[in-house]
Amino acid sequence: RTGAGFGTPLPMADPSEKITVDDCRVGAWVEVSNGGKEPWRGMIAKVDPTSSQPIAVKWVGNASPGLAVKPGVRWPTNTPDGLYTWRGGIHFVELETLLEVNDDLFHVANRKGLQHAELPCKPANVFCYERTCGGRCTGVPSASHPPPPAKQKDTAGTKGKVKPAAQPTAKAKPTPAPAPKTHNKPGPKPHSSASAKKGSNEKVKPAEEKKRKYDDAALGKYFEWEHNITGDCKPCDVLVPFTYHTSRIFNLEPGGVNYLVEERADPNNVRCSCSTSLLPALTDMLGKIEDLHKISKGQCPYRAMQCGGLLYHMHVYQDPVGKGYGVRALEPIKKGALICEYSGEIITTDEATLREQSYVQLGLFYLHDVHGKHNRGKYTIDPTMYGNVARMLNHSCDPNVTTLEMNSVNIMGDKIPKVPRLVLFAKRDIDAEEELCIDYSPGRDREDQLQKIMRCFCKTSKCKGWLF
Repeated sequence: RTGAGFGTPLPMADPSEKITVDDCRVGAWVEVSNGGKEPWRGMIAKVDPTSSQPIAVKWVGNASPGLAVKPGVRWPTNTPDGLYTWRGGIHFVELETLLEVNDDLFHVANRKGLQHAELPCKPANVFCYERTCGGRCTGVPSASHPPPPAKQKDTAGTKGKVKPAAQPTAKAKPTPAPAPKTHNKPGPKPHSSASAKKGSNEKVKPAEEKKRKYDDAALGKYFEWEHNITGDCKPCDVLVPFTYHTSRIFNLEPGGVNYLVEERADPNNVRCSCSTSLLPALTDMLGKIEDLHKISKGQCPYRAMQCGGLLYHMHVYQDPVGKGYGVRALEPIKKGALICEYSGEIITTDEATLREQSYVQLGLFYLHDVHGKHNRGKYTIDPTMYGNVARMLNHSCDPNVTTLEMNSVNIMGDKIPKVPRLVLFAKRDIDAEEELCIDYSPGRDREDQLQKIMRCFCKTSKCKGWLF
């Protein structure tokens, strides 16, 4: 599923109006270019001049009537227009994407008739956009400090017009994840700009890839996300925090009020179907493949797929050249081998459509429709708030991982519908330390087939320039 509704890109700005790091400080409001008519907005949460993405922005989004805040909690139907609240988490952006830095873009909303008891969040977290307020807010609190002059890119007297820039990957802030176990075993070092621990003297240069050796016993701490999955940091500390969950969560009632976690089958009770179902499906998609058990360390990938097993070691790391976090293989993986399941919330397509309206504004592109034979168009997987390691794979226009839908072994009977599993497999042989990537827009191989709303950083020979 991809976003729509973006208008004509804004014209280019005068280069002399370039915003610098010195213009940015924590607490100032910003507008950020996303290639569309309406920019993203938020507050500067951190400034790191040493990083290629030096500005961390805490995002705000429209507080639309009926918008879900959390399961069972939505904005009331009488919510006035023009209100904003914290939405999308905190993410680092490039200076070139900043349209404006200004202390007074927003103020705490104080609308007549706005009942605090009806709000789904604290009143102090409801904001009004200064330029559309029109005096509707009364008793607006003054700034806590004298604001410096606003720094703004400007062309021919119109505010904030700039060429489309690389869009930050802003995503909805989920419920904080439980802290995984910390180990002092061999593992990669955290990236210094985002997840390095106090006392570390190592700095990773933002503009170059630092080669990491995974068998070096002196590399210090890493975090275990689940069996065979480690990370530079915890799931709750990535740029877009989320709750790590290895099973699918069925959330099919309107408003998301009834979560049902899928129970996994016991491997001893699952019959191997590699030769009858898995191998034929993979062969049709990828061509000739070696014996599945042989390339899976003698284990059954069909059982692992149904029971939530991970057969290969993988590591979540922060990419130093602007792609955010990604996933690396820590050992060679053969073509056709099981990587993992794409896990998350199973929601109806109607609910997905509602969520997508807000997700698109924030650059959230996690939704994946399920095209099962008996339920086509009924269900969507959403790992935005709850997901596993598959959520962290980056895009590539020449991916080494692909997706395949497989029927699920259901041990819960009529409690959950028959929704196929979306499973990731190696598209070709993958080397140790190679990044695992999928294609976010499969089947669209030409630039004119894309909406051009998010730039691609894969740098492969087949790069289309855009993710969508």
